[in-house]
Amino acid sequence: MIVNGFEQYNEVLNRMDGEYHLYIPVYSDLYYHPTENSVLLVGIVFEDIIYVVSVAHEDATKFNIRPTEFSILPDYSKAVLYAQGNTIPEIEKYYTNYVIDTHNRFGKMTNVNRVIPISLWASILERYAANLPIEQPSKYQSTLINVLHEIEKSGLAVDEEILSQHFDDRTFRSFKGNLVYSQYNPFTSTGRPSNRFGNINFSALNKSDGSRDAFVSRYENGTLVQMDFEAYHLRLIADEFNIYLPVDESLHETFAKIYFNTENITDELYNESKKKTFEILYGITPNDYGIELFRSIRSFRGGFQNKNTVELPSGISVEVDDPSPSKLFNYYVQSLEVVRTLPKLEKVLSLLEGTNNHLTLYTYDSILLDMESLDEEILENVRAILTENNKFPIRTYTGCSYNNLQSV
Repeated sequence: MIVNGFEQYNEVLNRMDGEYHLYIPVYSDLYYHPTENSVLLVGIVFEDIIYVVSVAHEDATKFNIRPTEFSILPDYSKAVLYAQGNTIPEIEKYYTNYVIDTHNRFGKMTNVNRVIPISLWASILERYAANLPIEQPSKYQSTLINVLHEIEKSGLAVDEEILSQHFDDRTFRSFKGNLVYSQYNPFTSTGRPSNRFGNINFSALNKSDGSRDAFVSRYENGTLVQMDFEAYHLRLIADEFNIYLPVDESLHETFAKIYFNTENITDELYNESKKKTFEILYGITPNDYGIELFRSIRSFRGGFQNKNTVELPSGISVEVDDPSPSKLFNYYVQSLEVVRTLPKLEKVLSLLEGTNNHLTLYTYDSILLDMESLDEEILENVRAILTENNKFPIRTYTGCSYNNLQSV
């Protein structure tokens, strides 16, 4: 039902204040990130009916409508399907040929979705909503989505001239100014979020082609600060097994001394140590060098023998294609990483709230801050959150661009 009068509008508002419902926004522009986009219309979905409310569409009376405490946004509904192991529908699947043709012909036109009739959007929303549950996700999934959305909204400042040297017109069409926005997808096989938007893969920015120079501080005299966990997966697993690991030097250096029976660890031996540790971790090399952690990992990994499903630390059970103990163990570790990092990200966001400092990027074993000035007290508080009182050592780097960070 397309809402066209105040009586219907008030009916919708009253129901929204007391009944759980889906709140599905349709944005005006085809390319802009939700942070920069404008809402064209909203589908309000109850168990018995779907209301389509125009916010900016000319085909119907325009109303101001916002989520309430009973609103369930699409990502939260998808999280329920994800936890159940069901296919996650995307609204694009329900586009008609007319919509697809309009996007193909006129997609680069600003706010192209406004030319598509609201009656057609209503039909699309009705079919799309039929595949989304009106149900809240688990507390973990809800927190994860909230935290990732908060990081996205911070945006990353860019030098547009340098950005243009490494990314094409699709990138510039996706953003309005010198802030670009990432978009996390937490519904991956392991629950480890991917992160891409506007033809930029924020989870895997190239470290050697100069493209990272495009990412800078938004402040004239600001500083980017990267904090990396040292040997994070190993230390997380050790903590799960209650095994102590030294924190006063690099763990890869500690293991290198055992592997190569020398105190003189060169860069070559250090890199070889990381490679050897990976091979031990995933059963490629059987020798555990008498290290308790690796003996425990081998025993734990053996528990996945002849299994094709793994219960992840997030509480979700995943069926794995072409399963092997090493592959299932890798799924487990990636999920463990996100589960253990999530509370830290939440605390860092809370710490920075109301300041001119931003958590702009989370990439598995590191975070990136954009700070108006280097505030040592804030940095020390962030370190305390991340390290859990030095249980998980980190390295800190600062610089004027993401490609020009120096250890401090």
